[in-house]
Amino acid sequence: MKRSTFLLVLLAASVHAWLPQDRDLAAFNRTYNAHAKRVAALPSKIRGVNLGGWLVSEPWLMKKEWTQVIGCPDCSDCNNGGKCSEFDCVSAIGQSAADAGFNKHYAGWITPADIQKIHDAGLNTVRIPIGYWSLRALVDSSEHFPTMDLQYLDAVIQKAADLGMFVVMDLHAAPGAQKTNDAFTGQCLPPAWLPGFFTQRNYDRASRWLSWMTQRIHNTPSYKQTVGIIEVVNEPQSSREGMPPEEVNTFTQVYYPQALKAVRDAEAALNVPAGERLHVQFMDNLWGSGDPKSHLPSDAAVLFDDHNYVGGAVEASSHPGRPQDVRQADYMWYTCYTDNRLSDGDTPKVVQEFSLTVDGAVEGNGEFAWAASQNQAFYAQWWNAQQRLYEQTNGWIFWTWKVGDELNNPRWSYQRAVAQGWIPGSAAGLDGTRGNDVCKKYFGTSDGRG
Repeated sequence: MKRSTFLLVLLAASVHAWLPQDRDLAAFNRTYNAHAKRVAALPSKIRGVNLGGWLVSEPWLMKKEWTQVIGCPDCSDCNNGGKCSEFDCVSAIGQSAADAGFNKHYAGWITPADIQKIHDAGLNTVRIPIGYWSLRALVDSSEHFPTMDLQYLDAVIQKAADLGMFVVMDLHAAPGAQKTNDAFTGQCLPPAWLPGFFTQRNYDRASRWLSWMTQRIHNTPSYKQTVGIIEVVNEPQSSREGMPPEEVNTFTQVYYPQALKAVRDAEAALNVPAGERLHVQFMDNLWGSGDPKSHLPSDAAVLFDDHNYVGGAVEASSHPGRPQDVRQADYMWYTCYTDNRLSDGDTPKVVQEFSLTVDGAVEGNGEFAWAASQNQAFYAQWWNAQQRLYEQTNGWIFWTWKVGDELNNPRWSYQRAVAQGWIPGSAAGLDGTRGNDVCKKYFGTSDGRG
């Protein structure tokens, strides 16, 4: 207890040294020096979107893109032996066809024009999910992934730098797969194939990727101007799914300190001054894969990632076992008064994945159907409440910027939610919702998040 308290105090004391003073988004964009030599500074309040489905494909959010642009076999998901991942696609259509199809997708799914739209919507940050196979040398003969042409990533990074935006580089898909039955890892890993990522060999491969990407960031002017966070792994297997013993015994104890060391050693080899180091990011304790701080050395540029998809939590807190009884007011109450993303003490932190989706059991009924005219006010109000909740942390990054036309669901797409009128489309508008105590108007009691 005393040691944990000391570490929290030490971390809190060190944050001031690397966080810039508070300033609004407009000032951030005005004062950013596009030719600065130092690594990108963390905005005082991150407001951003994920570039989901781009460099790591997730077929569920882009089915037509998956089959008609990339040329992969139609599929539903990874469950029940499903083959619905990049690994499965490359295995099915062959390396040459996959390389052509995936690079066509990289060229078109997210472009510099999208970065301009994101910026014009009042956002200052993008998070880029990327797989370890972007470093081709890490892919062994048993693994099947597309050969990624990095020119498309370079072009997006350059545009972000030109606009004075901030970038989170996220190792979204780790060697061996860090989570079962989920295409965001690049493969559909059956539970029987665990430990997956959680072996020393794969920790070493991930560390090589982190070292390579760190060097790329510091050695490439556009990257150095805009990339300020490198995330060591996205959404590892958690206690909710059941963690294999190898993860329980080694993940936070071995991989997390090894990952931090890989970044810092790469920076030391480049003689990067302490004040210009990347912020290295780890999943927070709330995620459920162990205490990220338990074996990390003191480091002033460490921060944490929180993900918050709340459907099941709302049901559990309001109508356990009866999802059909959940109402709009239950979602508002949970976000206004129950939820607390700082309860684990892991700071500084950014909420880097969330959405406006509700529990799958009720998302299409009359209470929550997104296209119904009577529900438009709810989604705008719930956005407002979530924004105020997440801005108690160092900020937020919505999942995701765009989805395929066939999905057409603004609960998953920031771009569509803005068009729907649920989310303001400017920095001034976001400042307005930040200052609007929607919970007090909805329930009569303030959320206390002034």
